[in-house]
Amino acid sequence: MNVYLIHFNEPYQHARHYLGVARNVDERLRQHRRGRSAGGARLMEVVTQAGITWRLARTWNGGRDLERQLKGWNNGCRLCPICKAERLVAQALSTISEEDAETETSLWS
Repeated sequence: MNVYLIHFNEPYQHARHYLGVARNVDERLRQHRRGRSAGGARLMEVVTQAGITWRLARTWNGGRDLERQLKGWNNGCRLCPICKAERLVAQALSTISEEDAETETSLWS
């Protein structure tokens, strides 16, 4: 069994991620892409119907116990390497903007 994390390319209401478990992750992702809610993945069904694109962000070796443990954190962003990269880029851009503002100020002083 494998636990997998899906990152939504845009939020669906409050949700940005889906965490699931499957024996065959590739097959399960195909089911999600077709909008099938087998096994209770209603969120994936409505996200697909809403036209929101998504991608596999990460997998772990483990079964339902690990899935429950990770879901208990209630914070897919901490688990998601895509969100981490987005945060790092935003921080870098913020730093660059601050440095540009300081440079402009010193040029006009």
